[in-house]
Formats: sequence, C-alpha cells, structure tokens
Amino acid sequence: MNNSRNPRSLFTLILLAATTTAIGTAKDARAAASLETPAAAELDADGVQMILPSAQGTSFRLGTNDPNKLDGFAIENKQPAKQHPFGASTYWNTNAYKLDYSDGNVGKTARLHIMGGDQKFSWRTEKGFLSSASELKNQEVTVYVRVHDIFDPERAMVTLKIRGGDHTTANGDLASCTMMTIGALVKNTMFGKELTHPSYDYVKLAPQTQALLKDNQWIGLKIVSYAQAADPTKIVNQLYVDTSPFDADAKPLNNWELLSEYNDTEGKSTGRYSKLADWSGKQTTVRFDGLSSIDFRLLSAREITPPN
Repeated sequence: MNNSRNPRSLFTLILLAATTTAIGTAKDARAAASLETPAAAELDADGVQMILPSAQGTSFRLGTNDPNKLDGFAIENKQPAKQHPFGASTYWNTNAYKLDYSDGNVGKTARLHIMGGDQKFSWRTEKGFLSSASELKNQEVTVYVRVHDIFDPERAMVTLKIRGGDHTTANGDLASCTMMTIGALVKNTMFGKELTHPSYDYVKLAPQTQALLKDNQWIGLKIVSYAQAADPTKIVNQLYVDTSPFDADAKPLNNWELLSEYNDTEGKSTGRYSKLADWSGKQTTVRFDGLSSIDFRLLSAREITPPN
C-alpha cells in the first residue's frame, strides 16, 4: 500500500491546522481578556473592582468628601489633609508626625481611621462584635496611597488594621485588631495581631508578587477578610495590590494581584495569641510608618459576601 502523500495535499493540511490553531489561540486570548476586564456590576461607586460582592451591613466611602470634616473618619493627631488635583479628579496629602515607638526608637507615622460606634467589648469579652453586630465583619477595605521620603526602610510599611477597637494604655485589650502589611522590604510582607496594645505578633508571609512600597509611586491596596460557613474556626485574610493603578484621568485600571494570604485559625499560635479574630470591629485603620508624608484617595470599606 502506498503511504506517500501528495505535496499539495500535505501543504493544505498544514495550512488548515495552522489556521485552526490561530483561531483557537485568538478565542483563548479574547476569553482571557474578558476575564481580566471587570464588568460594570463588579465595580464599586469609585470604579474600583470588587474582589467579593457587597452584602448588607456597614460601609464607608471617602469619595469626594473632605476627610478633615467627614463624620466617622479621623486622621490621627489631627493632622490636616490638603487636596490636590490629579487627572480629572483629586487626592489628599497629609504629613506624618513624630512618634516614640514602644521599643524606644523614634520615627514618624500617619494613620487614617474609619470609626464605628462606642466600644463595649474587647477580644477577651467579645460577643461576636466589639461595639455592634452591624459593624464590619466579613469585609473588603480599599485605599490608594503614595508615600514620600522613605527615610527608614526597615520600618517603612503600610498596615491595614481591621476588626479593632480603641488603642489606649489604660486598657490595652481594647485594641483587639489584626492586620496585613506591605513594606519597602520583602521581609515586611506580614500578617499581624495586636489584640492587646501595644503587644504585636507578626507572621512573615511569602509574597506572591514582587510588589513593594516605593517612594513617590501610587499603589492600590485591598484587604479582604472573611469566614466561610463550612469552617467557622478559620478566617481567610488576603492582601491585594495594584502597582499600576490609574489611567491618565486618574481612573482605576484595576490590575489587582494577590500579594499575601494568611488563614487565622482558632488555637493556632502567632506567638502571644492563639485566639481566632472573627468579630465585628469598631475601628479600621490605614497606618503608615518610616516616611514623611502620604497621599491617599478612594478609601472605602464594606461588608462582603464570602465565597461558598
């Protein structure tokens, strides 16, 4: 039997295969593009992609409001914020203030607080909440920041603190918070607990991207924290970053990537603490250290629906 092929037929088969592969590749590319481009329904009021959908409950949005006069919001040490133009929008700038750290060192810090109601409980006495069951529990907190004059790279970090309460030396247990960090150094990618102020536990995490805090560069930050109904003994904590966050008009581009993740589990020790932090907090804080001033915009926090 003759197995040889006619050269013209062979060329036709090769051309057909190549055309089919090209069509398939184009379809795959279009499918990937559609996944990467968030639909309007997935964007919040600021045009920011939501990692998880909203649920009924507490929410906060800075939006176009003046942070110097906004109820439920405070800049620590009463540092004033100044508005500046940015594309078709604006941003706010505030200076860090001098701080004596608990370890005896001196530095600078700035802190933005989303405030809830009066605190009734601490991590030792919580009833599933610190001030009210309606405060943030399963939550997604977003902020875009730009830092200036990183003079202390070892301490230079942005820390997103959640589920917390008042920080006071009179009753340290009120702090009751957990946190995730991004720093100017890779080693400062961490999960932390400060259930009693000012005693911190930090767990170093392996970063899943190369994102770092850099001088004079905008970065988007999101902390997502939630419990799954199937396992109430665990809280999933994730930190997302967007290192190319805006277009020429200062609109969000939504290039979000997962930087780090930590599962807080009942009984799992982080050093000082082994209690699962799963309560609704009173206060959410964006903290800055090791730098001279900060820019911020599009700060928001909302209750979310956990994945099944």
